[in-house]
Amino acid sequence: MEDWVAQYIEQGLDHFGRTTQAKHLTEDNAWVKDYNWSNGYDNRTYVYLNKITKEQRPLTEEQYRDSNYNLNQERIT
Repeated sequence: MEDWVAQYIEQGLDHFGRTTQAKHLTEDNAWVKDYNWSNGYDNRTYVYLNKITKEQRPLTEEQYRDSNYNLNQERIT
């Protein structure tokens, strides 16, 4: 594994980008799309989850799968 890392780490960093500033997680940017499997695969529920406050807001499956959908703008159809 160490040989592989030594060979490819620079290539990976160049490809995915290097960070020069620390990224700070705040209540405003901590929202992620998530789902709940506790009801089984056929009955899972979709939510926007705030990773800091643990607040959840319900989503439809369509909203969850739409990579352009976010909390701040409704999808226009």
